[in-house]
Amino acid sequence: MAIIHAKEDDFDQIIASHPKILLNFWAEWCAPCRCFWSTLDQYAEIENRGIQIVKVNVDKQRKIADRFKVKGIPNSFVIVDGEVRGMITGKMSCDELSKRVETLIAK
Repeated sequence: MAIIHAKEDDFDQIIASHPKILLNFWAEWCAPCRCFWSTLDQYAEIENRGIQIVKVNVDKQRKIADRFKVKGIPNSFVIVDGEVRGMITGKMSCDELSKRVETLIAK
């Protein structure tokens, strides 16, 4: 599934349109965020449970970051049916990301 880059004007519609979301907050200047991009790309290629990856640039979409009280990046949230199930902080391997997402979805 292709990664969506959300903006403030389409964010709520994206959340409403996808029952399972991995919401990733990032910034261009953040080296760990840039390292994590390849993991997100890899995860998007192998993910087959209907989980939509949505990326939000904290510098360009500050209101969305404030809404989720994002203090550090990279920071990701697992959302199921509009409800935040949990947070995943930092960068990690695709295998580790997959395990953490699966655990939070199963909650």
